[in-house]
Amino acid sequence: MKKAPVTVRRLGLAALWMLAFSVVCHAQPAYISGYREVMLRTGPSVEHRILAVLRTGNEMEILGEDGDYNLVSLPDGRQGYVLKSFLTNEAPPERRLEELSETVETQAAELERLRNENRNLMARNDKLAKDNEGDRRLLQRLQQESANIERDERLWWFMSGAGVLLVGWLLGMTRLRLRRKARARSFT
Repeated sequence: MKKAPVTVRRLGLAALWMLAFSVVCHAQPAYISGYREVMLRTGPSVEHRILAVLRTGNEMEILGEDGDYNLVSLPDGRQGYVLKSFLTNEAPPERRLEELSETVETQAAELERLRNENRNLMARNDKLAKDNEGDRRLLQRLQQESANIERDERLWWFMSGAGVLLVGWLLGMTRLRLRRKARARSFT
């Protein structure tokens, strides 16, 4: 067997490197479809050795295509070939159920937190309503007291004015009598 020259090998390695790098950049998630077991092989045919047995729901990334096979990478880093017809982009129902269950648990916890917050806010609202009712009663009492004070003040001013008028009238009457008496004496 004749060895290839070093530059041909280097070019081949460079081409493989560029191919592998470009494929990794465009990897897309895929899952084993249906309810089955699928073989991960070292090459794109049934003659190649089996690396692993993949089951429904196993997640992998598609790195490239080779005829009826896809080159895939598993989460643990192993790479191999799987028949395209056994792959799908949709997560299997079990995985979606797990994701939805996690979402439901998260939302249930959030709902419980919101219910507790709502209870706290309603309790605070009730307390504020009671405080408001107490303040409203106090306001009514103070308004009544203010009205009574205004009424008493008006009455006091009225009585003061009436007293001044009465004193002025009495003084006027007294003076009038004194003048009459003084006139009556001056004529006598």
